[in-house]
Amino acid sequence: MTSRYVIVGAGAIGALLAAQLELAGKSVVLVARGRNLEAIRANGVTVRRPRSTEQIRVPVVAGPEELRLDYQDVLVLATKVQDTEEVLSRWSWLPVSDEHGQPTLLAADLPVITFQNGLATEDLALRRFARVYGVSINVAASYLTPGEVVSPSYPIIGVAWLGRYPSSAPLHEHFGRRDVAAEQYVQDFRDAGYDVGLVEDVRSYKARKLLVNLANGLTVLIGTDEEREQARGLLVAEGRAVFAAAGIAVAESSPAHLVVEEVPGHVGGRSSTWQSFARGASSEVDYLNGEIVQLGRLHGVPTPVNEGVQRLLGAQAAAGLPPGVSKLADILTDTPLPVA
Repeated sequence: MTSRYVIVGAGAIGALLAAQLELAGKSVVLVARGRNLEAIRANGVTVRRPRSTEQIRVPVVAGPEELRLDYQDVLVLATKVQDTEEVLSRWSWLPVSDEHGQPTLLAADLPVITFQNGLATEDLALRRFARVYGVSINVAASYLTPGEVVSPSYPIIGVAWLGRYPSSAPLHEHFGRRDVAAEQYVQDFRDAGYDVGLVEDVRSYKARKLLVNLANGLTVLIGTDEEREQARGLLVAEGRAVFAAAGIAVAESSPAHLVVEEVPGHVGGRSSTWQSFARGASSEVDYLNGEIVQLGRLHGVPTPVNEGVQRLLGAQAAAGLPPGVSKLADILTDTPLPVA
């Protein structure tokens, strides 16, 4: 089976994935917008690596109006999670040509692979798509300039875990047989330079990643290293308490496989949340810290530190303010340390 990956979202995750798949000889088309679209159309995706810079020509479109979907296509959601509903409503009911070239199918009949942080996207996709594959991904890539991605890891670009959602969903071939579609996706992503594992309960891996992502917003705030470490511990303690109350499993930690090097002229270590604030883009804090706050309210678990981060960064994003204007100390005041 030969699939074309239709990657919606051309930020650090999507543009880099499209470029790597193109280099690996896979069929891919990237969906971008605005100045990013213009830059990629003109020059391809510029990938800055530790010891080289490449300009990779990738087929790119502005949206579904420039694309004819085929029954062998795979939709890949690589936008931020707060943009997921807009993407799904725009793409789900588009016509898709069957094996005879007739538009008898819909985009919702295609498989969809989600590359977002948090826990919300897969449930949103499942409202429309029967075949949903979640991905928990760890990359150190940055996107700050239109058409350009900084990728400080090479030759392994990123580490990911992919699995059918929900874990109880019937496999592509029923009665316990192999999920050949998932195996193809894993192999294609491996060919493209990603260390990918096929897992049964991908939600548990996304829950594990969310515990890490809870600290993303701390890089936006003014504070000392000691304050950030204290806040990180509090955020994760609240997250674990919420997951326990909600019955959400958390995958065990695995050894880090990703090597991150310096890229000339680039300041590393900045989270995707920091990058969003620096670009003046929307913030995903409502689906990171806000996910813990929501679950805490549903299950009666206090989450004051996650709520503090959500409120502070939510107001900062609404005001259009860049990183470095709000103080972490405002959240930590009178907050007890987590109990070991």
